[in-house]
Amino acid sequence: MASKALKLTIGGKECVATLESKVSKDDLYGRVDHIVEQNGKRLERGWLLPDGATFRKSQVAMTSVDPEGSPADSPEIHCAGQKLELRPSSFDGCETLEQVPLETVARFVTTDVYPIATTGIPPGVYRGCFNYRKSARPRDAMLLVREDVAFLLVGALKACPMVGRTVAYQFFDAATSAAEEATDPLDFSMM
Repeated sequence: MASKALKLTIGGKECVATLESKVSKDDLYGRVDHIVEQNGKRLERGWLLPDGATFRKSQVAMTSVDPEGSPADSPEIHCAGQKLELRPSSFDGCETLEQVPLETVARFVTTDVYPIATTGIPPGVYRGCFNYRKSARPRDAMLLVREDVAFLLVGALKACPMVGRTVAYQFFDAATSAAEEATDPLDFSMM
């Protein structure tokens, strides 16, 4: 994928960043390609029709059509009875990011990671929205900036409360007597 320019506004200051290729599982763990060859020539996937004709996968395109086969209008997206408007791609506008504490990263469920090439953004953690394509539901984004490297994390911010830095194990440490276990209505001995 070619690099894409992304305009960001951080603290009232506009910056231009370059979004690099997404980091995928293949980048982290490697990839195994299953190749089918015949007489030294690589074959590709396709469809065999009932009349014997074949279509390569690259020859087929999909679109929405009405029952008569005419191209259909773009669908309307409704949520809870209200029509949702499509939000433009983040590359078409300027995304506003705000600085957040580092602990916010612990509540963030990351689905996509993009390396970012940027200058002029001070090190820190920034939060905003990101849409790679037009979408009715923007995704949460976090920009992690260090002195030498920056990453855009895309996913969802979850509201999991953090109560200090310790976890109470009272539930697991509670001592139970044999008499309490005997009267326990849940009996797993029959499993």
